[in-house]
Parts: sequence; structure tokens; C-alpha cells
Amino acid sequence: MSEDGRPLVLVDVRPTACGYQALLWALREAERRDAVLLAVTVWLGDPAQPDEGRAEMEAALTGMVERAVEETGVHGRTRVAAVTHPVTVADVAVRTGAELLVMGAEQETVV
Repeated sequence: MSEDGRPLVLVDVRPTACGYQALLWALREAERRDAVLLAVTVWLGDPAQPDEGRAEMEAALTGMVERAVEETGVHGRTRVAAVTHPVTVADVAVRTGAELLVMGAEQETVV
């Protein structure tokens, strides 16, 4: 649940076409549920080392969310977070009490 008592929809955002589609769907679903959307990406840096690259990752995530907000017209209900591995998006869902976790369905090509 969000800080204002509204349901929370959590989306795992990856820098892929599928990840962007998951973000678009989650934004529309958050609007339908009158929920807050938390867009999360996992930063694979070493938690014992300085956060080199994390600020850039958060900026890229914010830009992706802003683009999705403009595309969908769903305004005023998003937050973003970059979490540090080994924390997972599922861990964030449990800790925040998210009502829904949205993840893209990436397919690997095996050669």
C-alpha cells in the first residue's frame, strides 16, 4: 500500500521493448485501480562499493517512466527506485505490500 493509502502496483522495468510494454500496461492498470505505480529496476553494482553508475540508472529509469506517462496520459501516480542487488523486485513487492507485481516476459533466443 502506498503512503497515501492507495493500492500499490509495482513494475520491474528493464531497458528492453518488453520492459517498456510492461511499464505501459502497469501505468494503465494503476490508473484503473486508482493505485500508485512504483517503477523499480535492479542495480547490479556491488553494495560494498561506491554507487558508480546508479545515478545514471535512476536517471534512465526516470526518463523511461516520463516517456510512458506522456504516451499513456496517466499522470500524478508514479514513483521510481533503483534497488541494489541482491535485493530483488519480489523482495520490494513483499516489503511494500504491493497489490500487483508486473514483469515483462523476455524470451531468450537459443542458437
